[in-house]
Amino acid sequence: MTDTRTAGGRPVTTTVPRAVRSATRATGVFFAACAVVNAVGTLRRARPFLEWCRDSAWLPPYPAVLERLVPVAPWVVGGTVVLEAGAATLLLGRRHQEAGLWAATLFVVGVSPALAYPYWTANVPQALLYAGLARRLRR
Repeated sequence: MTDTRTAGGRPVTTTVPRAVRSATRATGVFFAACAVVNAVGTLRRARPFLEWCRDSAWLPPYPAVLERLVPVAPWVVGGTVVLEAGAATLLLGRRHQEAGLWAATLFVVGVSPALAYPYWTANVPQALLYAGLARRLRR
């Protein structure tokens, strides 16, 4: 796949490796699947899930913030579904994949402190992968 950009007023064509495009699309499929799972499964148990997040959060502001969000837990989980679906849309399209990868990176970094060990540890390599893919798309 080729990408056309401008440098100094002249168009520059770059080729993005197939592995990078495939990994970006796989990330989009992953985020779409997460959105579906959260919409179908987690939304029904939003309050207990958010209480669990509150009780297991390990970064100081997160427990207090999550405590205040427990009464509106379905809206919080619904917002998460929208963010995941939005990232998936960006990642599965052709025009804004880099933005989708940065959104995915920020998402996994942002939710990590709200998750108990060992669940948040999976987000660290994901964030590194997404940021690395975004940088490869830019070249």
